[in-house]
Amino acid sequence: MQLKSNTPIGKIDCYINFAVRAGKVLWGIDSLERAKRIPFVILFDETLGANSFKQLETYCSKTGAKALGLPKDYLNNLLKRSNVKVLSLTDESLAGAILKVCE
Repeated sequence: MQLKSNTPIGKIDCYINFAVRAGKVLWGIDSLERAKRIPFVILFDETLGANSFKQLETYCSKTGAKALGLPKDYLNNLLKRSNVKVLSLTDESLAGAILKVCE
């Protein structure tokens, strides 16, 4: 799923920041394989490499997790960190709120 141009970005920003502050996130592709629970939504940057994208597609098809594509450097700018390509939310209510805003 891709983020639509008419989606209210401010709400998504708040939900992502809440999840990060609460520690309800998994950072990166590799943490998905090691996670004990399946995340409710996986956010990925459009600059994600081809091999990592294939790995993400395989993981999503195997587990049924939902993935949401975000614009270039969206996560880096929002979180004020460098090289953040994949962020997975493990909190059901925050993930549901993000998916509801994106519909």
